[in-house]
Amino acid sequence: MKRLMLVWVMIMCLIPMNVRGYAVMNDFHYEQYEKLYFKMIEQYPDPENAAFSEYPAAGRALFVVLIFDMEIQNGGLAQFFWNCGVIYAKLLPDALRSTGLSDVADLYESFLRDNDISLDFIASFKERVPEFVQYYEWYDYDSFDEAYMRIWEETDINQRFIDYSDHHPEIWDTP
Repeated sequence: MKRLMLVWVMIMCLIPMNVRGYAVMNDFHYEQYEKLYFKMIEQYPDPENAAFSEYPAAGRALFVVLIFDMEIQNGGLAQFFWNCGVIYAKLLPDALRSTGLSDVADLYESFLRDNDISLDFIASFKERVPEFVQYYEWYDYDSFDEAYMRIWEETDINQRFIDYSDHHPEIWDTP
């Protein structure tokens, strides 16, 4: 019994966790998702690059959504605004809907509307560091992040990304 208990404790300690503490082990598609993510990062330019518009629409949408998800996983919506800026923030709702994540697009737009957030204003926090701290405290980013993570866990978003890429092979027809 002690040996079984020791093995159980060792297994529990080795389960990979993301930054928010959710077990990635439950997501059996993580390895496939990770390959998709890195392939997109390697092949697609940043939306601020003029060449971005030359890439397939389905790929552009997936790229923006993957970056968004990565930022949420590693710090939340505030980090997404800080690291990605206004271009990503404005592309996000349509990208989410295009990739079949209307529930997340609704959550995002509702959060912006409920908090009277202008994307032009909030996405420029990086340029105004002292104000960022003040405005960060004004908005309940945790409520968005927690709701997103519930959707992420309940709907297996990584699998949704994979399915989308499988249904849109044109995303790999890059210039």
